[in-house]
Amino acid sequence: MEDRTKKDEAQAGIRRVLDDWTAAVGRHDLEALAACYAPDVVGYDAIKTLCFAGRDRYMAHWEECLRTCPNSVRFAFRDLDVQAEGDLGYAHALLACMAEGDAGEAWSRMTTGFRREAGRWRIVHEHFSFPCDVKSGKALMGLSPDAAAGPSPVPPDMHAVTPHLICRDAAGAMDFYQRAFGAQGAIRLDGPDGKLVHGCLWIGGSAVMLMEESSVCQADSPDTLGGTPVSLHLYVPDADAAFERAVKAGASVMMPPSDMFWGDRYGVVRDPYGHRWSIASHVRDVNPEDMRAAMARSAGA
Repeated sequence: MEDRTKKDEAQAGIRRVLDDWTAAVGRHDLEALAACYAPDVVGYDAIKTLCFAGRDRYMAHWEECLRTCPNSVRFAFRDLDVQAEGDLGYAHALLACMAEGDAGEAWSRMTTGFRREAGRWRIVHEHFSFPCDVKSGKALMGLSPDAAAGPSPVPPDMHAVTPHLICRDAAGAMDFYQRAFGAQGAIRLDGPDGKLVHGCLWIGGSAVMLMEESSVCQADSPDTLGGTPVSLHLYVPDADAAFERAVKAGASVMMPPSDMFWGDRYGVVRDPYGHRWSIASHVRDVNPEDMRAAMARSAGA
């Protein structure tokens, strides 16, 4: 009976910390939020980086996160389970994040470890995560425990906005994108005449759809239009290597790679089917003020 009472008291203490934690986030109260964490806390957040070691570093991350959410943020737990044994405890739950003025909510998974020192429970480990689609690597942030069974309005391996390229010889374009950009997972649907009716492939985890140009569908390729007003922007680990690979595969150089004022190593090619691709790697972070100043200097050069 005594052991049960101690466990109940420990679990109640952990729940009070979670209540303080959610209230502090809602108020954007960094001091109260920091009081919930042990100095040696290790945070595995779902964004920014793999690990935040230590309270100071983790709180700097929290400050940045709350600064990007000017409105009040509210957390709500679903299926919260709290366990404790001695001076250690843990909690896990589904966590809904809701910002004031937003229509929806984002659900994630939370697991939190606690340690009691001098009679006080603090968080020593915090882990947030989202499920992901294996094919695209896309985080499934739109899932809800209340959603009805059935297909998602946006397929899990797709983004809300997907380029759909119209090409003269779309089948050849698909082969080219595999050679030039390392496209994978190609899906091809051919019509009775052997021409590509619909194609889809993935470049860097993002889907690109293709179709053969067709006057019946009022779908003209860049070759027919005499050019394109659209550029596809492709981020890669090494812009120079990716640029060279695309050119060797048959792309035309429009702008060789160079360091840009916004922090990217950036170059532009035109593929053999008339579509324009900018190829970039982010090499340095530039704050908005420095970016505007650099742009002004560039314009005045």
